[in-house]
Amino acid sequence: MPRDALLAGDALFGPLQKAMAHGSHALVEQAAVMLLRSHDSAEALEVDVGVAYASISPGCACEGDPTPMSELPEFATLRIRFDRASASATVTLLLD
Repeated sequence: MPRDALLAGDALFGPLQKAMAHGSHALVEQAAVMLLRSHDSAEALEVDVGVAYASISPGCACEGDPTPMSELPEFATLRIRFDRASASATVTLLLD
């Protein structure tokens, strides 16, 4: 499943939202995905990917708001499992 397909279906948003260490809202549109490991079996293909993305902590956008909306770097490791029987894909956050 290409990166664009993962983004189009919002498959990355939930896991990346949970993985954030700095911000409060994940920005996944510009996410960079890199293959870390893969495992193939009769039941499924599993790939572990590293995802570099950004998050923001939006302020109130009021005049004089001391918290500017700047992007914060984030990184997460995800496992994408492609089930051969159902042809479905699931995305799971891997905790370090």
